[in-house]
Amino acid sequence: MVLAPEFNIKDLGTLKYFLDIEFSRSKKGIFISQQKYVFDLLGETGSLGCKVTKTPIESNLKMQPAKPEEVIDKEKFQRLVGKPIYLCHTCHDIAFAVSIVSQFMHSPEKENSDVVYRILRYLKGTLGKCLLFENYGYLQDEAYTDACWARSKINRRSTSGYCTFVGGNLVTWWSKKQNVVARSSKEVEFRVVAHGISKVLRVKRV
Repeated sequence: MVLAPEFNIKDLGTLKYFLDIEFSRSKKGIFISQQKYVFDLLGETGSLGCKVTKTPIESNLKMQPAKPEEVIDKEKFQRLVGKPIYLCHTCHDIAFAVSIVSQFMHSPEKENSDVVYRILRYLKGTLGKCLLFENYGYLQDEAYTDACWARSKINRRSTSGYCTFVGGNLVTWWSKKQNVVARSSKEVEFRVVAHGISKVLRVKRV
């Protein structure tokens, strides 16, 4: 171990579990997941017996802040959303849906809560799945981007998303509302492509 000559450290062996993230190795590569975390979350929210859904959010769903008389328990909603936010470390497929519901932390309504429970129903169907980091024999960097123009009902801001691969393995993913209002779908696409290129350049420097 490189640090051993300088620091008093203990070799705990092969990494298997760290910060609710599970690691396992095989001849194919390294598997990363948060299955126990998902299972515990389903138990905490009473969703173990729920029906599975194939997608974490409905297509083209647009939500808006609740009216004062429609606001539900804000603290409970924030705790409920906080758990899936942490799951985005290994579950890239819920990143977009989680970024949408996270925008209503301070004024949630029942529809927002229903979307979070839909994410949980989707997660139940993903138990047993994980990320695989495999040696494909090359280290080429790739990035894929997408955007949804004027998705927000509140301020017509668009939502961007991108993911990057190194050597065929998914290493970063991101979904977020853009900072400004775009005047066209082309402008939205240019912005997200610029973010994607910037991310690839940062990955190359690592």
